[in-house]
Amino acid sequence: MKYLTLFLMITVVLASCGTTGEESQQNVEPAKQTAEEVYEELQNSIGSLEDEVNALTTQDIDLKRNLLGNYTSFANKYPQDDMTAEYLFRAGKLANEIGKPRKAIDLLMNAHDGHPKFDKRTETAFLIGFIYENVLNDRIKAQEAYEKVIEFYPESPWAADAQSSIELLYLTDEQKILKFKEKNQN
Repeated sequence: MKYLTLFLMITVVLASCGTTGEESQQNVEPAKQTAEEVYEELQNSIGSLEDEVNALTTQDIDLKRNLLGNYTSFANKYPQDDMTAEYLFRAGKLANEIGKPRKAIDLLMNAHDGHPKFDKRTETAFLIGFIYENVLNDRIKAQEAYEKVIEFYPESPWAADAQSSIELLYLTDEQKILKFKEKNQN
């Protein structure tokens, strides 16, 4: 009886100290995420950050940079996904907002040129011209961008806006005011 009790105690102690092969494997190797889990995690992160950025009353540049990084990470990991063009478009607008107009143009061009079925292509093309004109003060590049909007999307309301922008592009502020006054009188 003594030996049986001693044997059972030793067995219990050894069993509690050891790990199963499965537990040992979990301790050695961290769990790998599946492609679907990474995709869903990025989508959730983007949605969460968008909510935070939209709720901001002040400029939180770090939060906006984080969201921008998530947009571009998603686009790089899933270049053919249906959401990629939209995220590139949002990233372009956000990059412009935080003072990175050249990055904004690159992202917008990628959204426009790399996604022919994107439903905001005309707006994207116009926005490129707008950034060249109003942020970078590059009238030549702005005119080229606006002319592309007119050429590729002649029936779009953005083409009419592009034409108006070209007409005002080289006018002084005084000349623009006079032009608007003349237009309002007619």
